Amino acid sequence: MGEADETPFGFSWFRPKGLQWLSNFIPFMSILSANAMLQGAIVNGLVSVSISSIEKRFKLTSTQSGIFAATYDVFVTVMLIPLALYATKVNKVKCIGLGMMIVGIGSILVIIPEYTAGPYSVGEVKKDVCVTGGPDKVCSEGSSDTFSAHRELLLLLLSQAFVGIGASPLFTYGITCLDEFDSHKRTGRNLALYMIASTVGPALAFVGCGFMLRLWGDWRTSPAEMGIDNSADPRFIGMWWIGFVVCGFVALFTAFPLIMFPKRLKDTTVRKANDVHRTDASLDKDFSDHKYEFFKIIFMLFKNKTCMCVILMQTIEAMLMNGYITFIPKLLETLLGFSSGNASLITGGVVVPVGIVASYIGGRISKLFENRFKPSMYFVIVFGIMAAGCSSCLLIRCESLNVYGVNVPSSDLPRYGALETCSENCHCDSFFNPVCSEDSKLTFLSPCHAGCADMPGIKFGASNWTNCGCSKNTIVKKGYCDASCQKQIYQFIIMFIALSFCIFITAPVLQSSSLRVVNHKHRDHFTCFGWLWMRILGSIPGAIVFGYIIDVNCMYWQKDCVSQKCQFYNASNLGWAFFYFTIAVKFTGGILLFLAAYCYQESDKSNGKESCRTLETDTSESVKMSYEKNLPSGLSPETMVY
Repeated sequence: MGEADETPFGFSWFRPKGLQWLSNFIPFMSILSANAMLQGAIVNGLVSVSISSIEKRFKLTSTQSGIFAATYDVFVTVMLIPLALYATKVNKVKCIGLGMMIVGIGSILVIIPEYTAGPYSVGEVKKDVCVTGGPDKVCSEGSSDTFSAHRELLLLLLSQAFVGIGASPLFTYGITCLDEFDSHKRTGRNLALYMIASTVGPALAFVGCGFMLRLWGDWRTSPAEMGIDNSADPRFIGMWWIGFVVCGFVALFTAFPLIMFPKRLKDTTVRKANDVHRTDASLDKDFSDHKYEFFKIIFMLFKNKTCMCVILMQTIEAMLMNGYITFIPKLLETLLGFSSGNASLITGGVVVPVGIVASYIGGRISKLFENRFKPSMYFVIVFGIMAAGCSSCLLIRCESLNVYGVNVPSSDLPRYGALETCSENCHCDSFFNPVCSEDSKLTFLSPCHAGCADMPGIKFGASNWTNCGCSKNTIVKKGYCDASCQKQIYQFIIMFIALSFCIFITAPVLQSSSLRVVNHKHRDHFTCFGWLWMRILGSIPGAIVFGYIIDVNCMYWQKDCVSQKCQFYNASNLGWAFFYFTIAVKFTGGILLFLAAYCYQESDKSNGKESCRTLETDTSESVKMSYEKNLPSGLSPETMVY
């Protein structure tokens, strides 16, 4: 579209001349990246960090919190078909802006269940020391769930539904707009910057929300009046909701400029003047005038071997990556004995900076390849094989701990200088607070399981205990016994950095070159069709598969009246299971990409060399006429190169 015919930046009567400079690619890219950062912060950051607090605040089981997290994916999946169906009929940038406003509203909605739930109430304080006498705790009949008790859960699900519906245009239309508004040679770089913004968002959310969770979260009560001394008390509830509210209002602000963008930017024609047409020969078709255009396009994509091999590869990668994102901190806790806080810190400290650097390098490499499909696929295959080798870091672990009640039965206690009956009269609450006996290097599930007596001045969350029946003449200290594995930790971190680098560097190359396979008019259909496969068969089942792998390797389940939670895993078996799964995915993905490259045939090849062509050289006269019909006045096909 010529610049003279461009719709001005703005809406309705509000189109000031002083803002027309925003209708260019760089301002658009900046605003879109800011929205990607916020979406990543809300979905991949705040939800992950706050899930434990949400469970505690609304007394949710692990299953219910899993439903809360999965609701986003479900509603994203539901939206993919209408997004593909109306891609050519709407202003995609405005759709992204309206969607992000819905994301902002959905994020703010979490304050409603926090309000309707009323003041936060807690039960009596649990003891983590040995209390003798009296019966063991039994579950009351009132512990069973009822529909009325889950009003807040339904409101939380509504919030996630809004976020899922609103975020879906961002990573479908958003990706295709980057390709549509700028030169194909720069698509890889633009996608890299877009992915960097999406990576930085969760990192900022982890830091900010981690701080806010240290502050008391219920404005109607105070921790002192409830007998809660500090955040170490398991009944403490942090200010989990503040991050959602802040990000929600910021999203409303950053989304507003997007709804003022025209359908095509002012500098698009200049930026795309020398684009190269690399569409697969069997996909270089135009169904613009067909009655069943949408179904013809989807059926064409489904029949194409190159297209489906790429989509299947991305699907199994989505399964692997979603599992890693969800469970890698837990894996670090199990393999290397990190606390949950340190595991999250290590994960964020490695993944975020490495992801930023690798994504940028991947974008530059994509530009060097000029989006040629076969070289790009071979590049992704090579780094996939390297990633498979680096995944052997999952086999590095500290020496197995000796834990009483898990892998050390009571009959073996005399070997550690304790009597078999040292804690048999203690009535221990069902929570996990591991402590270490320094003389025997034996870990206990809690001070209570170590037979530590209740003494004046000892509060919940203390760092050490004395007078413990299972540890004579020594102090019992909080935490696991030291496994002395500094060497293994350094080895793991180095290999984990290499693994993360190999994964992130391929993303811009794969995404950018894949967009070249399909006709430029079918980019949105291809993207939505691919995301549909990745969500239904990748991301959603990925967390389930990884969760199952983790659960079957559980050695100790902490159980209460309404739920159970694994607190100790078989580190060796868990590491091997993750390793085998990673190897299987990487090598299967490599085979699929090799088949995609083998089946790919670029349009209008001559003498075996890659050739550039304009749409004027289409062999189908009807395609040419259809294209010319949609061009604005004053612009001919000779002036536009794809």
